[in-house]
Amino acid sequence: MDLNILSLASALARHASARQQVISENVANADTPGYRARDIRSFGELVDPVVSGSPAFEAKRTRPEHVAFGSSIDGFEPEMSAAFGAETPNGNSVSLEDQMMRGAEVQQEHGLAIGVYQKSLTILRSVVASR
Repeated sequence: MDLNILSLASALARHASARQQVISENVANADTPGYRARDIRSFGELVDPVVSGSPAFEAKRTRPEHVAFGSSIDGFEPEMSAAFGAETPNGNSVSLEDQMMRGAEVQQEHGLAIGVYQKSLTILRSVVASR
């Protein structure tokens, strides 16, 4: 059974994991001269067909009026991303405060992904049990 909601939740969890890894690398290199802070584009940008060209899932169309989405995400590529004014005289662009805020965002994304996944499984179990 291929359920798009489970694929989307899984992709969000993978995105949160990849982003957390990049943020951890930024924090670990906070004192490294010349290190440039990186981040991964938000999950919303990656699934928006206007921005990325194709979202992480394909929605099922049950009516002709429904909006069609593409499918597949190529991966999560880190890109340079630093808070305004974070660059230090040694060329490092990591702001620990900014990285902690980004880490909190990632925690929320991961919690959302797990919540959606769990609720979807609960609904599926209810359907199976009622048969």
